[in-house]
Amino acid sequence: MSALLVTSLIWALSFGLLGNFLSGLPASFVAMARMAGALAVFLPFLRKTPPHHALAMMGIGAVQFGGMYLCYIAAFHYLPSHQVALFTATTPIYVVLASAMIKGRLCSLHIAAAVLAAAGGAGILWNGYTAGKGLLTGILLVQLSNLCFAAGQIAYASLKDSWFKGGEASSFAYAYAGALLVTVPTGLPAGLACWREISTMQWWLLAYLGVVASGICFFLWNYGARRVAPVKLAIMNNLKIPLAAFTSLVLFGESTSIPLLALGSVLILASFLVTPVSPGRLPNDKPRG
Repeated sequence: MSALLVTSLIWALSFGLLGNFLSGLPASFVAMARMAGALAVFLPFLRKTPPHHALAMMGIGAVQFGGMYLCYIAAFHYLPSHQVALFTATTPIYVVLASAMIKGRLCSLHIAAAVLAAAGGAGILWNGYTAGKGLLTGILLVQLSNLCFAAGQIAYASLKDSWFKGGEASSFAYAYAGALLVTVPTGLPAGLACWREISTMQWWLLAYLGVVASGICFFLWNYGARRVAPVKLAIMNNLKIPLAAFTSLVLFGESTSIPLLALGSVLILASFLVTPVSPGRLPNDKPRG
């Protein structure tokens, strides 16, 4: 749980940096730069692994990070940014559903907790609503993004320990390679078109986001995902929302609705109370006698 909490705190700060200092850069280039930075950090840890292990990790990375970014970025062509953020709040529900598909059973308490967390996140992010052209397409793209991120987490958490004989860091090098492969086709042309306009500060921020917010944090997130019950993981997906809103309010002076922030935070905290007291077992765990 500590790895998930640390990651949520770092991501809370990253949202403010993106919105305040990098909003003018093409989103596809930012996504590619983050994946390139993440891969560069983990390349020294790369170890030889069975081909099917390497391909599976590349597939997880391509879906969880690459697919997530591509769908998320495309949604901005159809929705204003505050609505894109709003519709990301459903991720906990997809995490619970993905876990249920692997386990073959769905717990009503887990769904209730995920819905509470989603409602809390959506409440904090609520900033009005306008129906425009392409609304349904935008919503579907955001939901695909959420599904990609949720499916990747659960797929990684379900892998047996034998997959990580070379170390989890080595496995993540393959995951980032898969993610980079799917972001290069759109990110590279966008980067070539604007690289002269990128300031020194923005290059430093891109390096920080690639190395820390993506490279280290995605690793920590999936590392933590293997060590908590899926329902706890689902709720933690939305903990970054109140943390980000509070950070933006305090550090960047952005306006936010205090009542909605308070109500949403209470709902997310309440979702933890709905979950069973027992931490549960990972899908690949065996009972210990």
